[in-house]
Amino acid sequence: MPSRSWSCCRVAAAIVALGLLASSASAQSISTFTGATSESWTTSGNWSPSGIPNGTSAWAQINSSTVATLRIFYASSSLSGTTLNVGAISFLPTLNSAGSTFSIQNNGTTVGQIGTLKFYGVDTTVASQSRRYILVNSSTFSNVQFTQTNAGQAFELNTSGAIYVAGNTTLSLSTQIREAGGARAITKAGPGTLAFGGSGNLSDTSNYTGGFTLEEGTVSIAASGGSTASPFGTGTLTLRSGTIRSSGSTSRSINTNVLLDGTVTLGSTVVGQTGGIDVNSASGTLSTTIQSDSVVSIASATTSWAQATSGAGGLTKSGAGVLRFSGVGGPLTHSGSTVVQEGTLIMNGNLSSLSALSVLSGATLFGTGTVAGATSILAGGTFSPGAASGTAGLISFGAGGLTLGGQTILEISGTTRGVQFDAVNLTGGLTYGGALSLVFSGTMPTGTYDLFSGFASQAGGFSSITLTGSYAGTLTEAAGVWTGSFGDQTLIFTNATGSLMVVPEPSAAALVGLGVASAFGGFRVRKRRLTAGARDAQGSAHGA
Repeated sequence: MPSRSWSCCRVAAAIVALGLLASSASAQSISTFTGATSESWTTSGNWSPSGIPNGTSAWAQINSSTVATLRIFYASSSLSGTTLNVGAISFLPTLNSAGSTFSIQNNGTTVGQIGTLKFYGVDTTVASQSRRYILVNSSTFSNVQFTQTNAGQAFELNTSGAIYVAGNTTLSLSTQIREAGGARAITKAGPGTLAFGGSGNLSDTSNYTGGFTLEEGTVSIAASGGSTASPFGTGTLTLRSGTIRSSGSTSRSINTNVLLDGTVTLGSTVVGQTGGIDVNSASGTLSTTIQSDSVVSIASATTSWAQATSGAGGLTKSGAGVLRFSGVGGPLTHSGSTVVQEGTLIMNGNLSSLSALSVLSGATLFGTGTVAGATSILAGGTFSPGAASGTAGLISFGAGGLTLGGQTILEISGTTRGVQFDAVNLTGGLTYGGALSLVFSGTMPTGTYDLFSGFASQAGGFSSITLTGSYAGTLTEAAGVWTGSFGDQTLIFTNATGSLMVVPEPSAAALVGLGVASAFGGFRVRKRRLTAGARDAQGSAHGA
């Protein structure tokens, strides 16, 4: 066994490594677990100085070189009932054993005799951050875990406090977290991973109400809970920096109000942990506040954001994954601009504020919702109505109008607008630009397809119109009218009307003339007029 003097030297070195200052530590009762005789918390000889830490000011610092499990016998006569009181627990950098994990478990086996670990906090400084801490993992273990072994254990917050996890290590909590004496909150600090999960996981039943703040590092979720209990409790989840990811390949969800105030990543590209992170609205009872200009990076998969938004901040979507605003929980009313920097944004909700929406080079906008403000698809960006590629849809733009400067993709498989062919409704101006790609599935019947409709004005022009699928080739432009012949049909797109006409080849020359006229006079050719003209011609021929 290590000598007492050697242990004291290790503790001193560990405190220096942690950066723990004695600002108010003098008011705390510091005890160091050495495991000198066993793995038991309730054995006095395992602690330096000798004695069992159990009190609101007890600061337990775990620093054994011999054991990989710390057993708390909550039913011990040395404790009160099945409760252990501490200010905080720290796992020191010099904590060492033969294994790669360190476990803290209930050593009692009586069914239903779950232990309660009550936290009261320690005011100190860790990694240059002065605040109140309840848990600090600065060990070099791959995982320090509170388990549900035997009768299990739960946490009770008697203060709000921070959980610090150093880089290259994980702190796993399978415990339910509840509160006492008022609303209590948790702040996640440090570059390491806080994992809500483990065998017998109960973290998704946590019901503390003060909220959870992610300031740094990663939070991993094994089970989502619901609006009445979740790993983040039931208060607001504040996202300032860091990552929230699934512990597996299936999606997890956030079931609290959300406050965005920085840069956060949802999801992960780590093998086996690529499940998406959804943001639920609980039938519209939960919402998101964008407090400052914030960045949400979707690392992989799809995040479905069902909550309504508000606040003065703007939102930038980054990352290769997909962010879908479903609109289930209400409109998006944040007053800052919305920028699609990378990946895909699916706008199925109602972006009702008049702030701008921009799609940058390499990014994509899909959707079947409504955007009130000015929308710009910049060079290199992609725009296509519908909920996804291969799915036709109708998207609407309000008074702010739509400026196309990248690639516009419209898919056409039938004659029903917004269902079988992509369509765009506008009340503001429409500025054409960039390339238009028309993707066909099947041969279209003669008729007029209103691709763009309702715009107050139009300007500009596409650089090219390309057809793929059942029609392959390009249209040629003259005075704002684009035409091309395909077999026995001619296809005509007119800038002034925003419509595509499919007509029989013999009528092409006359219809191109009508199309040119419509570009200057707003004349609209409709299938019913063509049909009427054909009947008149047939009648004249019979009369002759």
